[in-house]
Amino acid sequence: MEPPEEFPFPFPAYEIQKRFMRELYNCLEGSKLGLFESPTGTGKSLSLICGALKWLIDHERWRKQELTSVIAEIDDKIKSCEKPSDNWFTVQTEQIELNAKKQPLQATLNALLEYENEREKLKKLIESKKASQTKTSGKVRQQFIKKIPESDKTTYKMEEVDADICDIEKAFILEDGLSNSEGSEDEDAEEPLQKHQDFFCSRTHSQLTQFVHELKRSPYSQDISVVPLSSRQNYCINKNIKRLKHTNLINETCLQLQRKKTTVKKEKDLKRAKTTNGCPFIPGDQKLLMAEVLTNIQDVEEITRKGQENNTCPYYGSRKSLQNGQLILVPYNSILHKNTRTSLGIDLKGNILIIDEAHNLLEAIEGMHSSVITGRNLLHCYSQLSQYQKRFESLFSAKSVMYLGQLSFCLKKLLTLFGATTKSHPNDEINKTIASRLYKLEEFEVLTEIDTINIFKLLEFVKTSKLIHKLQGFVEQYDNSIKINEQKAKKTGITEFLNSIKNNDTNSQEIVNVADTPNSNEEQTSNPLMAILSFLECLKSSCTDGRICVLLGATIGQGIIKFLLLNPAAHFHDVVKDARSVILAGGTMEPMSEFIDQLFLMAGATPERIMTFSCDHVIPKENIISNVVMRGPTGVEFEFNFHNRQDTRLLDELGRALLNLCNIVPAGIVVFFPSYNYEDIVFKHLDKFGIISKISTKKHIYREPKLASQVHVILDQYAYSIKNPQSPCNGALLFSVVGGKLSEGLNFSDDLGRCVIVIGLPYPNIKSPELQEKMKYLNEHVKPDAGNIFYENACMKAVNQCIGRSVRHINDYSTVVLLDRRYCQKVKVLPQWIQRSIVINDSFGSVVGNIAKFFAAKRIKKI
Repeated sequence: MEPPEEFPFPFPAYEIQKRFMRELYNCLEGSKLGLFESPTGTGKSLSLICGALKWLIDHERWRKQELTSVIAEIDDKIKSCEKPSDNWFTVQTEQIELNAKKQPLQATLNALLEYENEREKLKKLIESKKASQTKTSGKVRQQFIKKIPESDKTTYKMEEVDADICDIEKAFILEDGLSNSEGSEDEDAEEPLQKHQDFFCSRTHSQLTQFVHELKRSPYSQDISVVPLSSRQNYCINKNIKRLKHTNLINETCLQLQRKKTTVKKEKDLKRAKTTNGCPFIPGDQKLLMAEVLTNIQDVEEITRKGQENNTCPYYGSRKSLQNGQLILVPYNSILHKNTRTSLGIDLKGNILIIDEAHNLLEAIEGMHSSVITGRNLLHCYSQLSQYQKRFESLFSAKSVMYLGQLSFCLKKLLTLFGATTKSHPNDEINKTIASRLYKLEEFEVLTEIDTINIFKLLEFVKTSKLIHKLQGFVEQYDNSIKINEQKAKKTGITEFLNSIKNNDTNSQEIVNVADTPNSNEEQTSNPLMAILSFLECLKSSCTDGRICVLLGATIGQGIIKFLLLNPAAHFHDVVKDARSVILAGGTMEPMSEFIDQLFLMAGATPERIMTFSCDHVIPKENIISNVVMRGPTGVEFEFNFHNRQDTRLLDELGRALLNLCNIVPAGIVVFFPSYNYEDIVFKHLDKFGIISKISTKKHIYREPKLASQVHVILDQYAYSIKNPQSPCNGALLFSVVGGKLSEGLNFSDDLGRCVIVIGLPYPNIKSPELQEKMKYLNEHVKPDAGNIFYENACMKAVNQCIGRSVRHINDYSTVVLLDRRYCQKVKVLPQWIQRSIVINDSFGSVVGNIAKFFAAKRIKKI
């Protein structure tokens, strides 16, 4: 299909938006892998929506026409075969072959027509049942509650306090064999309709919510079925499950509540027997909720409210709607993690995957497939596991005892990396002779002797036996009895010598309650077994794709074992192979070569299948001015490298430069530093020598907080100071950090960001063993200089994200100031819309002149 001349759009589209949609249409039609860059403020989300949905609708229409045409041709041939003929055997054979060819085509066409009929039925269902459902839902809920014993009304736990101890402990016994059901997830499974779907993926829940709002503005808001998928943590409306907070625990508990136990029927006293299918919101009226989801575009919060109104589970309602959805919205983890993708029933085969905000995609894949455990995790997990096993060992099968023994063996061996044993305490000091190290997977497994265990079978046992859930229930039930080893007191002198002779050192082996140890509550609630299993899961990776990093702390509990994924393409291979087309879109996708070399090509794509598109900004050229500043007001050269960052002459010059810029830039200025530590050094120096107080006469000064909970408070104060200036102040200045909480995802539009200043180049720590190993891996597996390119790109991608905060719409205007002479060599890797206006200034006077003239012209234009 050729792209249309015009795309439906909620308002007259800019030329670059039309180009974007045409190129996207061609990419999807050609089954290609696309890299699309469109600066923030150019309507990227709407362009993605209108381009992709236009193709989807056109493609479905073309498929129906094509299927109808082919089936008609086959029917004509079948009719011609019905004419009398002497060669009846050949005729019959041909008829059988034609019918066999027609059958799958007819099934596909029927599925497409069935989907259209289903959507109309769902619309009628809402109209006819919504009113009555609202009236009766309260009564149904009350009747359900009346049937529950008084002791059960407050909570839906796996076991209740009125059961005797034997009934309670039965719930903690491990299950043997493979589980044949996953609760209601496998019930009422239907054959999926054979139609194309678009999967739209973004990093955060809030970004998907924003995308839903854009969808509602689009011309397709009444024609497309949109299904937002999210975790149980976001969708669950059962307060007793949601209070668990940890995602894995919520998942396990939800599934456990739905599993029906046949042993219940054997109990003599059915009133005292407790079943685990106790969630009051399953099944509920899922059909009505599905109708709401599929006929009206809604975000996660709106669907959750509908579930509460109808007393039915929003999580399973959205899951069951997946088959009939045309546009599926999912967060990164749900689509990029294969196990999660499979469990959700997401099938990318022949479908479209669009990943928005993809500039950090490589890092996101590495992050979600990496794992960290601490010495404290290991000690707590061993304590819980050994006491759980000791209590119920006589009731376990031989297989369960064997696998629990293997898991305990792994924990013991991992502790030896810190020079610890199972009798150690988290606060014991680490032997100073042990050094931090980086291991290849095969080296690590041989060193710890984990290679003697079949990790695949061990993890399968943990899954099928429900060990996570059983152990968590045991810990919660016997919280006061779970104990760890007491810290050994350091004893010296003659008294210690005499005690050792008498073998009287028994106190060191005493045990204390977990609750009496530091951070015990945190460890209990975080469930250390989950972290351990996540790490063991990583050991299933290919030996070349990852490394194990052992980092020692001051104590055993602070020691860290990390799995580092070096090859994100290993987990992107199935996506590239199965999907018809994959689109990576973002405001700043440069350098695109990184995605091509490290992701697409290493995932098995051919160069011919990859296409790129990059467009300019919608803002006029006169609305942005960019300056590379090589020297300060007194001629001191700006080079904020590691060696001279704390040079007092350089810090004084920086203070003078900021003071000058505050005098000529109106409203808000955002200053980005390479790190929190350097921001603190600069602020303290400027404050000590009175520069901060001088700047404060022109701008209210705010600093980026380290706690995420305080970010909105600071932003609100910053915005208020700009919108309500009090003479002599004319705005506010915000000190921020590259890669921090304010460098991505936030909009400093209009007066909030009339100037963005970037101080120095935020290179990552080159001495980091993880970074060195990553660079070494790239040099060996991509090309000889790939490691250095990666190092440079890591810096400039962060800078480009900061710059992107400045202009957010077509009428916005701002200036960008890059304070470091090294930016002269980095111009080509800056965004195109910055390159077109960049000026390299050898003197600070020319910078002041350019910026003063820029804002003077804007003031005249306003008048």
